[in-house]
Amino acid sequence: MVSYNHVAKLTYYYENDRKKEFLDLFLSLCGSNNLIDILWFIKEERFTEDNSNIKILYEEKEVIIFKEDFLIGLPDPNPTEHTIDGFTFVLDYPNIIDDICKPMYCIKSISHQNETHNLTSLTDFNMIPIALYNKIYPEIEKYIQDLHNILVYKVVDVDSRFFLHIDLIIKIIYLAFVTSFKNIVDERLFLMKEYNFTYEAFDKMSYLETRHYIKQGIKIINERNNPKTN
Repeated sequence: MVSYNHVAKLTYYYENDRKKEFLDLFLSLCGSNNLIDILWFIKEERFTEDNSNIKILYEEKEVIIFKEDFLIGLPDPNPTEHTIDGFTFVLDYPNIIDDICKPMYCIKSISHQNETHNLTSLTDFNMIPIALYNKIYPEIEKYIQDLHNILVYKVVDVDSRFFLHIDLIIKIIYLAFVTSFKNIVDERLFLMKEYNFTYEAFDKMSYLETRHYIKQGIKIINERNNPKTN
């Protein structure tokens, strides 16, 4: 679960341009550095209620994005094997490695002469000869084309298409989980002061759950301060 405190920390990192900490935290929440796992996690975790939505500005107007309009056409994991010049490659959709996501990272492992090497770092990938990589690239490109068929969102007459770049991945996380850090501080202090919430309580509640408490808490205080008269 992405808790209210997690949203606070993600927002703080994003507003202060701390991309590495931002990505590290989100990948730890997701439990995977695979792009498809991450995108599915964002979609399922962000839209946990029937009326969950994301608001964006489009041509100076507020537009509401619902689950069915966000991250459209996500593929499922699809590992495949390909043997070239005696080397067997296992491919799937790319991972994020060292804060980068690029086509080469579709290679999961290479086997040769009964030895298998799992590729998990930039050092691992740098060991692949360019000539061999060029031969496997047409198979990698099929995965990249699948990714280009994803729509980040579809609103009004605009289709925002996915392309493989870490900045866009960060932007998608931003759309789903970043808000205003100042507002978060104010909201936490409100619930702590008025209703004795502890800081740790926000570790156990999602952003949407917490918003229900804030809305009801404000309503109770308003009714207390403005009692109905007969």
